[in-house]
Amino acid sequence: MIEKQIIKLMLDKDFYTEYKGQVSRNVFQGSFGSLYDTIQKAHEKYDADISIDELYSLHTTVFNPALTRAAKEQFSELLEDIKETQEPSKEIADDIIKILIERDVAQKIAIEATEIFNGKPADFNMITNLIEKHKTGLPAEKLEAVTNNITELLDELNVVSKWSFNLSVLKNNIGGIGPGNLMIAFARPETGKTAFWVSLVSAPYGFAEQGAKVHAFINEEPAVRTQMRAISSFTGLNKEQIVDDIDLAHNEWIKIKDNIKMIDTVDWSMDDIDSHCEKHKPDIIVIDQLDKVNMKGTYARTDEKLRAIYTSAREIAKRRECVVIAISQASADAHNRDHISFDMMENSKTGKAAEADLIIGIGNRASNDPTNNSRVLNISKNKITGWHGDPSCLLDKYISRFTD
Repeated sequence: MIEKQIIKLMLDKDFYTEYKGQVSRNVFQGSFGSLYDTIQKAHEKYDADISIDELYSLHTTVFNPALTRAAKEQFSELLEDIKETQEPSKEIADDIIKILIERDVAQKIAIEATEIFNGKPADFNMITNLIEKHKTGLPAEKLEAVTNNITELLDELNVVSKWSFNLSVLKNNIGGIGPGNLMIAFARPETGKTAFWVSLVSAPYGFAEQGAKVHAFINEEPAVRTQMRAISSFTGLNKEQIVDDIDLAHNEWIKIKDNIKMIDTVDWSMDDIDSHCEKHKPDIIVIDQLDKVNMKGTYARTDEKLRAIYTSAREIAKRRECVVIAISQASADAHNRDHISFDMMENSKTGKAAEADLIIGIGNRASNDPTNNSRVLNISKNKITGWHGDPSCLLDKYISRFTD
């Protein structure tokens, strides 16, 4: 009965338009699913309501001309039943749609859980995503439109770029990053990838000094080493100077130390990171390096797995309302080059770049010269302000601090 009512309601153009993004073909069984396919095609082609008789003609003649006589008779009988079905009220229709959507989500969760029980590598992140998407998949009339008040709009944009960059060239042209943003920084080995994010977080006027709670997941080097680099970046003291005057270093470091947590995460998966964010609610997370985080599931190619990892990182940023800063390697195409773009990220076609709001590549034309401290920041994707550029800056590798 429910399927008949929904099929009849979906013939109305306005009703279909309102619910087409929520009702999937999977909620209809057997012949009802085939009829729904026809309704979708018809509404895409015609800008009008569809009658039962028109549905029969479209289904048997236009979209399925090879149907047998027996099949046509079967659909004729089914449509006669639908014609006699009483349409429910708008309130009841809303409840019916809700039941169908919940049934569809529950079925997908059950299938995934059963496959895991039968030996498939567990991907609980997929189940979590199904639940989260269901929670946000409310009917259109229940969604709040973006404000059209200029003052309120400017306030909301300030939240989007809540944490300002401490490099003036980035601050002046991009501003900052905020909840829901995914930023990627990439470079060749020994170029200063870790020093770059450490400087953004820990150097004077960085995210930590602004009050952001930053959690860094480290799988590239021992986290204790990265922690010392953060201390040097904030205090301006190299390791030897810290050893010579620990009290001075301590008195400076104490100003921001509670805002930074470095965590060794060699064996962590994206599910582990998501659970950590749900529990501890950091403002900014840094994943150094994101490509090395475990992702459950089976993938035919490396780029497919990386796309899934970066999609998951993007979803964490949205779901946990935090900034995600992902550190990644550049391919050999970027070696000894000042100017690099996101298509030079290692083992990726478009999967990584497609998910990011901001991508910064760190170029170095003289990677074989240890005395060279010149770097070029290549902003090749910027959905925050739209600015693209390649400003030069300097890296002091002894205190992990970038300056411009």
